[in-house]
Amino acid sequence: MSGFSWQDARFAEYRNSGPGAAGTADRPQFTDAQAAEYTVERYLGRWRPFAERRP
Repeated sequence: MSGFSWQDARFAEYRNSGPGAAGTADRPQFTDAQAAEYTVERYLGRWRPFAERRP
């Protein structure tokens, strides 16, 4: 990742389950409220890739 440590990255998991899915300091888990802040509209606004445009 561009010469940066993985520990400095800002990754988080949401609703993962199964073996090894427990949250830790290295693998934080989003709450429902935190995950709700991450929307397509927040990051892309009204822009959509050409393939998704429909009349």
